[in-house]
Amino acid sequence: MTKQKIAVIFGGNNSEHEISRMSARNIINNLNKDKYEAFPLGITKNGEWLLYSGDVERLSSGDWEKSNTYKAAISPDAGEKCISVIKGDHVETVNIDIAFLALHGKNGEDGTIQGLLCLAGIPYTGCGVLTSALCMDKVFAKQIFAVNNIPQAKWFVFTEKDLSNPAEILKKVSDEFSYPVFVKPSAVGSSIGAQRVDYHGELTEAIRQALSYDDKVLVEEYINGREIECGMLGNDTPKTSPLSEIITSKDFYDFEAKYAEGISRNDIPAKISKEKAEEVCELAKKAYVAVGCKGFARVDFFIEKDTQRVLLNEINTIAGFTDKSAFPLMWQHEGISFSALLEEIIAYAMEG
Repeated sequence: MTKQKIAVIFGGNNSEHEISRMSARNIINNLNKDKYEAFPLGITKNGEWLLYSGDVERLSSGDWEKSNTYKAAISPDAGEKCISVIKGDHVETVNIDIAFLALHGKNGEDGTIQGLLCLAGIPYTGCGVLTSALCMDKVFAKQIFAVNNIPQAKWFVFTEKDLSNPAEILKKVSDEFSYPVFVKPSAVGSSIGAQRVDYHGELTEAIRQALSYDDKVLVEEYINGREIECGMLGNDTPKTSPLSEIITSKDFYDFEAKYAEGISRNDIPAKISKEKAEEVCELAKKAYVAVGCKGFARVDFFIEKDTQRVLLNEINTIAGFTDKSAFPLMWQHEGISFSALLEEIIAYAMEG
């Protein structure tokens, strides 16, 4: 049987580089070796593209960059459908059947790499260009969810220009919300740059810090709620996974809580009523379809403790595949192994 050649693209010139490397390692290790031949294509923090042929375990530490690499990149020529590899004074090509995207954050999850792969005529996993860009930008995504009557926490958006009048920012937020509030960059993942603000005097500085990551910043009302995640698989008729509840010892689920050992865990299935679980799943499908998701995604919610309202938080279009990532764990609880999950995702990508 001829193996499918898969470019597993990872790394990236962004703040989630290390997380992407861990996802890539697990993806490559769990691909069915009888069906697929993996070509690890890494992007360094400096934006250099390298084809790697060494020990996959070295991806986690970053040592992979030091040896067994050649400069390489996806050719945008749709007639080639290949990785162009520079070896000394000549260029070799590696034909590719599909790209599995293990990138997170900017320049990977935001439609940029998806656009390149569209030009190259190479099928790729996950959402398309527009959906990827839309979901990466929380402000634009929230606007689409609002039009589709999907319940969310209240929010404001501020830019650098707004900081010229901090009193107006404070008034606007204080008139609508009580403290604490959450401040987060619009288009950054893994809670990077996000802060809980407990007093109005801390707000403008928190916004200023968040603007170092992006040119738009969200200020959201605080929801005293349980954090629930729903995995999605499919194209036109998506299906939902068992739900996961995030349990953390921190004030909120920030970067450290997501990836450091011993701080957080996922309860799967989430200990909520059948009726509430069905409500979450229906809203997850509605949100997934509203923004045009394809292949797979993770949809995150709050269930407010006092009112039991279900509120959409965000959609992650390239869910993590690290050892701590909820997405594969939710599907494993459904009886779908890591390897089988990857096969499903690949099949949806080939389906188009």
